[in-house]
Amino acid sequence: MQAAKAGLSPTTIFTLAICCGLSVATVYYNQAMLPLIGQSFGISAVHVGQIAMLTQIGYAFGLLLFVPLGDRLQRKTLILVMLAFNALSLVASALAPSFVLLLVASAALGLSAISAQIIIPAATVLAAPAQRGQVLGMMVSGLSAGGLLARALSGVVSTWLGWRGMYLLAAGLNLLLALAIFARMPTSVPSSQQRYLALMRSLWDLLRQYSTLRWSALIGALTFGALNVFWGAMASLLAQPTYGYSSAQAGLFGLSAVFGILCSAYLGRLTARHGMRLSYTGALVLLITYAGLYFAGELGWWWLILLVASSIDLGNRANQLASQTRALALAPEAVSRLNTVFMVAYFCGGALGSMLGSAAAGHYGWQGLGLAGGSFALVALLAIFAGRKVR
Repeated sequence: MQAAKAGLSPTTIFTLAICCGLSVATVYYNQAMLPLIGQSFGISAVHVGQIAMLTQIGYAFGLLLFVPLGDRLQRKTLILVMLAFNALSLVASALAPSFVLLLVASAALGLSAISAQIIIPAATVLAAPAQRGQVLGMMVSGLSAGGLLARALSGVVSTWLGWRGMYLLAAGLNLLLALAIFARMPTSVPSSQQRYLALMRSLWDLLRQYSTLRWSALIGALTFGALNVFWGAMASLLAQPTYGYSSAQAGLFGLSAVFGILCSAYLGRLTARHGMRLSYTGALVLLITYAGLYFAGELGWWWLILLVASSIDLGNRANQLASQTRALALAPEAVSRLNTVFMVAYFCGGALGSMLGSAAAGHYGWQGLGLAGGSFALVALLAIFAGRKVR
C-alpha cells in the first residue's frame, strides 16, 4: 500500500490518538461515578461495581464480534457505525429508570465502544516501518489518556450535572468524534475477502498458531486486571471517612495519567529492543505498588494515592506496549484479528479485575485492594517468565 510506504503525517497521528482516547473514554466514565449511581438506586459498593464489570465484558464481546471486520470492510465506515451505536447506548444509560436497565445499557455501551481498536491496527499498518513503534505508542497513549482522564472528567461533571448528565455529555462528544474520523481517518484497503464466519474461525487459528500471541494476551490480561482492581474500587474507598472525598475529588486522581502519557511515545520506541525488559519492569512496578498500598492505604495520605495511581498506570502501560507490539507484528495481513485476540483477553482481565477489586475492597478495604491487585501482578510476572521460556 502506498500509504504504508509514505507513512502518516504528525497531524493525522495526533488526531487519531485523540480519537482513540475519546472513543474508549465511554468505557470508563462510570468508574468515578459509581458512588453516585449506587446512591441513586440504593445499591451497596460491593454490588455497584457490576456496572464497570459489565461494561468491560461488553467491550470484550464488541472486540470479538466487530473488530475482525476491520480486515474485511472499509475501516472508516465501520468506525462511524460503531460510534452511532455507542451514542445511542450512552443516551440509554442516561435515561435508565432502574439499576437492571442501567446494567443492560452499560453492557451495550461497552459492546459499541470499540472504535479505538479498529483505529490502532489501521494506524499501525498505514505507518511507515520506522514509525510503527512510535505510532503505536501514540495510539496507546491516547487510549490510556482517554481511560484515565475520563475518570477525572466524569467525577467533576457528575458532581455538577449528575451521572445522567455526564452520559448525555458523552453522547454529544461522540458526534464530534465522528466528524473528526470522517475528516482525518485515511481510507483502507481490505486485506481479507473471507466471510464473517470464516474470519471468526481464523481467530482460533491465529491463537493456535502463535504461542507469542497466547502468552502476550495472557500477560496483557493480567496487568490490565491489576490496573482495574484499583480503579474499580478506588472511588468507593476514597468516599469513606478516612478520606471523605467526593466523586469530583476522586475523579481528579485520573490526572495521574499525565506522567504515563508523556512517557508513552518513548516507551513505544523502546519496544523493538527491550520488549521483554519492559514487560518485567511493568509487572514488577505493579507488584511493588500494591505492596505499598496494602500497608499504607488506610493512612489517609492523598499524595500516596496519587503516586499509586501514577505507578499502576505506568506499569500497565509499559507491559501493554511490549505485549501488544509483539502480538501485532506476527502477521500484518491479519492485524485486526491479532488485535482482536489480544484485546479480548485484555478486557476480560480488566473485567475480572474490576469485579474482584470491588469485592475485595468492599469486604477488606485497602488491604483487600492491595492483595487483589498484588495477586494479579505476581501471576503476570510469573507468566512473563514462563512465556519467555516457552518461546
